[in-house]
Amino acid sequence: MTQSEKPTKAFTLYLVAGILIVCNAVAVGVAATWFPWIFPTLPGSANNAAVPFASIAAIGLICGALVLFGAIMLHTRPVNKKVWGGIVIVFSIPSVITGGGFIIGFILGIIGGVKALKWKPEMQATKPATTTT
Repeated sequence: MTQSEKPTKAFTLYLVAGILIVCNAVAVGVAATWFPWIFPTLPGSANNAAVPFASIAAIGLICGALVLFGAIMLHTRPVNKKVWGGIVIVFSIPSVITGGGFIIGFILGIIGGVKALKWKPEMQATKPATTTT
């Protein structure tokens, strides 16, 4: 497939969204590990436990990795655009738990998913067949 036959705008949005979601999840994990006083005290706990925030960071890393996977697969196999668009939309939504890639990643993932679902490959003009008699 040539570059014009691939959904490059959706791929770029996916890629940026996935990177932002992973970066946000890493920031939450680092903050939970080394700076737990940044987060407010959870209801029902005596102090800030790092375990719930580490779990939230793990969810963000998984969502970000799956968004990046969807981006790579969309670029390599654009025929299955509905599958990859659906995967990215589905895993962009729970990324909001960790901050959604500073919210921008969440928004770009949703926009990229919609672009992938609506994308249609360009039809290239072909020469009419000539017959010789």
